[in-house]
Amino acid sequence: MVFARADEHARSMPVRTSRSRIPAPAVPSPARLQAFGRRPIEAVRLPDIDPSLLGSIPAPLVAAAREQLVARTVRLDAGPWKPRPSELEGDFRDWLGLLVVDGLIVRSVDVEGLRCCELLGPGDILRPWDEDGGVTLVTQASWRVLEDAKLALLDQAFARRACRWPSVTVELLRRTMSRSRSLSISLAITQSRRADVRVRDLFWHLADRWGRVAPQGVILTANVTHSVISQLTGLRRPTVSLTLAELERAGEIVRTSKDTWLINPGASDRRVA
Repeated sequence: MVFARADEHARSMPVRTSRSRIPAPAVPSPARLQAFGRRPIEAVRLPDIDPSLLGSIPAPLVAAAREQLVARTVRLDAGPWKPRPSELEGDFRDWLGLLVVDGLIVRSVDVEGLRCCELLGPGDILRPWDEDGGVTLVTQASWRVLEDAKLALLDQAFARRACRWPSVTVELLRRTMSRSRSLSISLAITQSRRADVRVRDLFWHLADRWGRVAPQGVILTANVTHSVISQLTGLRRPTVSLTLAELERAGEIVRTSKDTWLINPGASDRRVA
């Protein structure tokens, strides 16, 4: 028995017109603005700002997917963020989540006075309404927006439209797994006994996710403070400051502006030599 791919099967299906028994779901105009709590909402075509979201959709279906994969977006100002029902409307049981379009967000978890954090950025999927602690171990999560961020609301309406293209669901699932693997890498980094190894490996990990290659090295645009680096590496903040100063003198990791870092792979190679 031969199983055809769902995306490819959709190519052979007739396009429904306005006389069809089941009309296509309504899609908001990309230029339309709506009130969403205290923050403005804009409807956008997600493939236009995140092309990889289309996954392996066949080329003949891309145009139709682009028209249907429209989501509302919400902007968050830098500072503490407390997702509340007044900001995120309705029942979330049928939502896929919130997709980070741009900006950086820190999710911190406190466990009996101990704290660690996770850095989230473009491409990551959040479900802040799923926060729940264990029965015997008390935990508490908090959120802070490091850089003005934009989130796409993958709500129930978006989920209904996206289910027409299984490749989109696969891509969203891949991103949730990627976030899980990123956490595993971060945990492994904290096992090193040397502070410079922890900081260096952390920056290379962030560069792999959001860096861009330039002639002088890898440029990472991320407004991460020494306090955040401390939580990500498991080091004390003074140790982070001293380690970053040493790495900058060696030319390995140089902060060129408030939110820009230059990572030079050649500097570490020369140091080892």
